[in-house]
Amino acid sequence: MKILKIFLLIFFATNIGFAQKQYTGQSIEDILKLPEKDISISIVTLVLAKEFYPNMNVPFFLEAFDYLADRFNYYFGKYTDPNDIIAALNTYLYKPGYWNDNITFCYDDDDLQVTKLDNKFINGYISSKKGSCITMPMLYIILGEKLNIPLKPVRSAKHFFVRYEPEGIKLNFQHNIEATNGGGFISDDEYQESVLIPDKAIKNGVYLRTLTKKEYIASLLLTNANEYIHNKNIEKAKHYYKLAMKYDPTFSSAYMNYGMTLFGEAQQLEEKMWNEKQEAIKQISSVYIPKQPLPDIPKPKTEIVFESESQKLMNNLGYKPKVQSDYATTQTSASLEQQLVIEARLNAIEEKYKPAILAKIAEYKKYTGKAKELGIVLEFPLQFFQKQAESIKQYRENGGY
Repeated sequence: MKILKIFLLIFFATNIGFAQKQYTGQSIEDILKLPEKDISISIVTLVLAKEFYPNMNVPFFLEAFDYLADRFNYYFGKYTDPNDIIAALNTYLYKPGYWNDNITFCYDDDDLQVTKLDNKFINGYISSKKGSCITMPMLYIILGEKLNIPLKPVRSAKHFFVRYEPEGIKLNFQHNIEATNGGGFISDDEYQESVLIPDKAIKNGVYLRTLTKKEYIASLLLTNANEYIHNKNIEKAKHYYKLAMKYDPTFSSAYMNYGMTLFGEAQQLEEKMWNEKQEAIKQISSVYIPKQPLPDIPKPKTEIVFESESQKLMNNLGYKPKVQSDYATTQTSASLEQQLVIEARLNAIEEKYKPAILAKIAEYKKYTGKAKELGIVLEFPLQFFQKQAESIKQYRENGGY
């Protein structure tokens, strides 16, 4: 391991200029404007990661990718058969040996649902050698790009895998590569069954379809957008959801999450309206001094039940789902004059907020409706994660990682 570190330091120190010519501080918006052929997925993954690791040295990681590709080419570059190439990649990444100085990458099975920041971005995977169903296939795509191997990203529900698929060449060979369990083959049918993907979602191209580079970027944007939601940067999250929908109109999760964010904003407005009404009652009460305290306005009751994934998003927003309700005041011992003043003030406050609330609710219904029309998986059976853990365990028992 020390030998590899020394080699890497020498390599980085003498070759840093090459990577700097590739990365110039461009944004993800700049990259998406490029033609497909000019997009570098290795740069994309680091640009996205840098948003949450602002001190990250992008050229350093670009050189690390180059080193990994060069070393693979040195030991395994002679292979031309697709099966041999995939087997060699699996060996190189997951099997300890002289080809990788006994340093292997593995799945972080303590984080099956990918909650750690390091498991969401490629720099975490390269640094820790532990990854997720986001970062492990990501490295395959990056190496494929650098080695001219036709490895393409594929989106399943809450999951990514890789497909060997040459462009412009029809072969009787299509290989799904499951990066999280040693690069083994899993059929499309198995992926569909494991998370109960509806047929219409496959028909509409939501899942199990080979993605273009820009469609893959659209998928990755969801990770960043959700992280911005967690950090309460709602406008940035909405911007990325809209970018994702623009560059992949089939991406139902982007529609769903964008809609839920709009609903959260409606809830925030409703909360402000309720607080303003309460404050108005207190102010009027202090002037008229009623014989008995005026009652609080009842808060709205929840009537909408959210699916689990959407609920997580709403929890990150810090909102509790509510719907509009009747804010009519109850009978009190206040004077008629006081009641009229209160009613007028409450009506004025409601008219101030109501149009914006209704508009956001309408947009919420529009976007979440589109997500359901395209097809989306919202509930993930426990068996999916159990099967994933068992698959990783079996792979390790067979000498992997």
